[in-house]
Amino acid sequence: MNVLCGAPRKPHHSFCSRLKDERGFMLAEQLISIIFIGLLCVVVSVGLGAAMNAYANITRQTTADNMLARAMELVSDELSFARSIEGSEKVERQDDDREIVFVSASRLEPVSIVNGDFNRGIQLASNSGYLSLAPPQDGLVPRLVELAYFREIAVLEDSTKVPADSWTFRVEIKSEDASDTRVYAEAFLIVKRIGS
Repeated sequence: MNVLCGAPRKPHHSFCSRLKDERGFMLAEQLISIIFIGLLCVVVSVGLGAAMNAYANITRQTTADNMLARAMELVSDELSFARSIEGSEKVERQDDDREIVFVSASRLEPVSIVNGDFNRGIQLASNSGYLSLAPPQDGLVPRLVELAYFREIAVLEDSTKVPADSWTFRVEIKSEDASDTRVYAEAFLIVKRIGS
C-alpha cells in the first residue's frame, strides 16, 4: 500500500490518481503555474537589481579606500621630506587665502600642495606648473581639507599632541558630482619632518 496516497477510497479525487491522469493540465492549474512563474521572475529581477546595487556600492567604497591610502602616502612622503618651509609663524596653516610653501625634495623647488581646479585632485603647485599627486578616479576626487605645519610642540583641540617640526593634514575622498556631499573616505595624519 502506498503511504502517500493512502487507501484508495475515491480514486478520481486522490493525489495519486491526478498524477496518473494522462488528460493534461486543467486551465486553473495552468493559470496558477503561469502566475507562479511570473512572480518568480519579478522576485529574481528585484533581487538581481539589489545585488547589482550592493556590488556597485561596495566597489565604490573599495575604490575610495584605495584612493585615500594612496593619497595619504603621496602627501605624507612629500611633506616629510620637505627641505624647508617658508614663513616664521609657530603654526603655519593653509586655507583658501594662504598656501604653505615649502621646498620639495622631489622637485627641488618651492611648491605648495593644493586642490586642483575642476576636480583634478590633489596637486603640487610650483612656478614651473602643476604636478598631479592624487588624481581623480572612477568619479571620486581626493581633497586636501586641512594642512598645517607646527614649528613647536602643540596640543590640538582633541588633546592630540603634535611634536615640533611636524605636519598635520586631512584628506577626504568625495564624489565629482557636487550634489553628492557624502564623504566616502577620510583620514587625518601627523607627519614628522625628516631631518628637522
